Amino acid sequence: MPARITACYPDLPAKESVLFENSQYQVGRDHDCEVRLNHPSVSRKHALVNARGEHWYLKDGLSSNGVRINGQVIDDGQLSSNDIISLGEIDCLFELKTKQQLDSIDAHNEWRIQQSRKSYNELASQSLLDALDEQLYSLLNLTGTQRGLVMLGNSPEALTVCAAKGMSHQDFHSKSFEGSVGAMQRALQQRSPVLAMDVKLDHLLASRESIQRKQIAALACIPLLADNNLVGVVYTDSKEANKVLTELDLEILNLVSEQIKINSEAIVLQNEISAILSNIPEHIFAEQQPIKEQILAVH
Repeated sequence: MPARITACYPDLPAKESVLFENSQYQVGRDHDCEVRLNHPSVSRKHALVNARGEHWYLKDGLSSNGVRINGQVIDDGQLSSNDIISLGEIDCLFELKTKQQLDSIDAHNEWRIQQSRKSYNELASQSLLDALDEQLYSLLNLTGTQRGLVMLGNSPEALTVCAAKGMSHQDFHSKSFEGSVGAMQRALQQRSPVLAMDVKLDHLLASRESIQRKQIAALACIPLLADNNLVGVVYTDSKEANKVLTELDLEILNLVSEQIKINSEAIVLQNEISAILSNIPEHIFAEQQPIKEQILAVH
């Protein structure tokens, strides 16, 4: 039976590898490895996985930091579905999958990608804020996270919540903010996505009171940039134990966040136009009132 290994990094998307019975797989840091784990605690040729008869086996390749199955050190051990393989500091979930299950997973993943690429034009009939709500809901649904919010603003100090699912509309500056303040700050400072799985292992986040108190297990924070200028940020997390965000999840996060960014830019532009028009004396529009109403309308 085929198998799948999911390697879980503390601050990178999880990497999934599918294994088939008629092959053997070198696992390690080396570029030639069929299952490559790019982490300093993993040896270049750390372990070997292969099928013998009806069973899968894991063999230590004389690694520096050893191999463990469910916490037990092994030299050569048999694998069962849902075993946890530990190679250095990286934990990997081993699962047996039938060919039909793999085909179903592939089809579902393709559907997720197609859904995340839904054009902004498909939401044009809705108001901008309603479209933002739907985009956020889609992001949570496609990544399997539980909570999220979209904040708009051109600086960290100016960010305000415009859409939220499973969380209150509290700005991250507020003491009652329900997400990870540290992840938000890091994403805004680096101007790049921040991901964390098994957050308690991330030394930059684990010490945060917000992580410990709120029991966040996995999170992602994506800054929204237009020409390198901040327009907002997307945040999502999950309290579900052992939740991981895969490379596919990161791709979906980026695709949906790009659509949210387009919508966010439109909202910012609409607000700027409304502010300008509100300061123009009414008599200027007296003869063109329908035009003014059309400009101010929320599409």
